[in-house]
Amino acid sequence: MNLTVYTVLAGMFVVLLASPIRADETTGSPLAVLFQGAPKYKDANGNWLKLRGRVYYDVVALKETPVGRGQTQINANEFRAARLGVQGRYGKFAYVGELDFAGNKTSFKNVNIAWKGPVTIRAGQMKTTNSMEEQTSSRNTSFLERGMITDAFGLDRRLGVSIAKTGNNYGLAAGVFGNSINGKQDNTPGNTVLSARGSFAPINEKTKILHFGASVRYTDRAALAPKRSARWGAHLAGEKINPQIGGEALLYGLEAATVFGAFHAQAEYMREDGNLGFAEGGFVQVGYFFSGETRKYKAGAGKFDRTKPLRPLSAGGFGGWEVVARYDRLDARRSGDQQADAWTLGLTWYPQSHLRVKLNYTDASGDKFQADGLQMRLQVDW
Repeated sequence: MNLTVYTVLAGMFVVLLASPIRADETTGSPLAVLFQGAPKYKDANGNWLKLRGRVYYDVVALKETPVGRGQTQINANEFRAARLGVQGRYGKFAYVGELDFAGNKTSFKNVNIAWKGPVTIRAGQMKTTNSMEEQTSSRNTSFLERGMITDAFGLDRRLGVSIAKTGNNYGLAAGVFGNSINGKQDNTPGNTVLSARGSFAPINEKTKILHFGASVRYTDRAALAPKRSARWGAHLAGEKINPQIGGEALLYGLEAATVFGAFHAQAEYMREDGNLGFAEGGFVQVGYFFSGETRKYKAGAGKFDRTKPLRPLSAGGFGGWEVVARYDRLDARRSGDQQADAWTLGLTWYPQSHLRVKLNYTDASGDKFQADGLQMRLQVDW
């Protein structure tokens, strides 16, 4: 990432901090300007346009000990994400386009257009329709990194077409996908993907949620497609779990989540079977806002949304405070590699609705390694 990009991102971060963190609408004009992390322009007909983006800056101190070898220490930092984009709506059409400059490369993330009627039809680059954890934006996940299954099974963005039907307490979605718009740069296997997901919330109240979901995915991988891998809970870790599923593969997943006031919990299980073997895994996590917030949920999408602090710094408060814990497992013993287990404890501070500071400690062990590490993230989005 060059100096110009650093300067632009730093400038946006300063603007965000200096701006009032509330939605103020201008008066006396047919064009309303709201502030929701960044200016949002909206006309009297409901059409709107806004800049979007996010910056995650991570600092880590990790230790890894492969079986039969000496310990390695990793003290490093990185921009885990540095995205800029635009999104909006015009009539029944919604659109989004976003670039990520992290990792010394430029890649497309969400780039799609959707028609919103009785159903939503979307075309372009988007996530396949699998997993509550994957559908929940990284802006709103509980930990620095998602559970190991999301990387191990290649839950990612691809070019495709999807259709979705949502209601007050349910969501149904399906799609057909090809390769990523970024090609080999994303290390995305060249293949065809068919996926479907359904979710249902029998309890869907402001402070009480009960969610169930299931998804399935069929993948026809190219013979020489790059292999998938998962790290043990730290993006800068060196040790990986490398399941080799094979060409044609069928994945299915189950998910459940609940919210009860300041408490929330989530669990997922996935298994993928292919001609070379199978892998399975999942996680269970819990969290509690001891500052009194309730984790926000979107029933139609079957995912978690932005949690806003009850007493932000801008209102003279101390922000929101959350403690989280997770047990995470990935078993690739029957697909050419190892089993790994990871325990993570975390503390998250929400000074404002678009700012977070995360601290995670992870202790992990596999058939081929032992590891642990402390990670901290400064996160801002708009």
